[in-house]
Amino acid sequence: MDPRPERTAPLHRVAIPLRALLLALVVALVPVGALAASGAQGGQAKVTKGITVTLSPSSRTVNQGQSATYTVSAASAGGFTGPVTFAVTGLPAGAAAAWSPSSVVLTSGGTAQVALTITTAPATPAGKTNFTVKGTAGTLQSSAQAQLHVLEVNRTFDVSGTVSGLLAPGVTRSVDLLISNPNNKAIAVSNLTVAISQVVRTPAAVAANLPCTPADYTLAQYSGTYPLTVAPGSRSLSSLGVPEPKRPQITMLDTSQLQDGCKGATIRLTFSGTGQAN
Repeated sequence: MDPRPERTAPLHRVAIPLRALLLALVVALVPVGALAASGAQGGQAKVTKGITVTLSPSSRTVNQGQSATYTVSAASAGGFTGPVTFAVTGLPAGAAAAWSPSSVVLTSGGTAQVALTITTAPATPAGKTNFTVKGTAGTLQSSAQAQLHVLEVNRTFDVSGTVSGLLAPGVTRSVDLLISNPNNKAIAVSNLTVAISQVVRTPAAVAANLPCTPADYTLAQYSGTYPLTVAPGSRSLSSLGVPEPKRPQITMLDTSQLQDGCKGATIRLTFSGTGQAN
């Protein structure tokens, strides 16, 4: 064994200038920051160009034959620019749509509005209907829904009447009412009334100053059952099977006064009633 002590290599210290060390750190950090920024940009979701259509209000209520107006809005998404046209589907029978204006041109990020007016017909079915508005821009589409509530209204009709035979003091005659239904569906008629609006004397009675007034007559109203179902067209009470005693009755009173002024007089009657769709 060699008793001589082991020799070690001398330790040499290398001095690195502080300026060079800082420069190295800066150089090392720059690529890391650039990498982080590049990664953040790559993680952003790409926004697709398109349009968004909305409709307000969500529901409107109208009577049959009336109109309702909605506001349709189209908004640009993802920087879309260009024209947008509109269409509507799902309207009830007899209803029609009108646009003002018929189309819009969107700018990037912009919004435009149009008015949609839906006009119903007197025969449009009553009830609630959901319809759809669609906006189209080339191959791009967006849609929205709303509701139209159509209320049933009273049906119009005409009432006239004829008296069966001539009147004389103490005589009663029935009035056969004629109900004319111009609608395309049956109506249920009730509350029929008859009134004397005027008594027109002959020129001879007027010249002789012979009186005749509505006070010389009385009326009994219709006493049959309600409602009366009247199909489109004209139907008389007799054709509807109403017995004569149930029809309105007009009676000329037999008074103690001279009633020669009523000879040949014309009695003008007015009629009214209520009708609703069956």
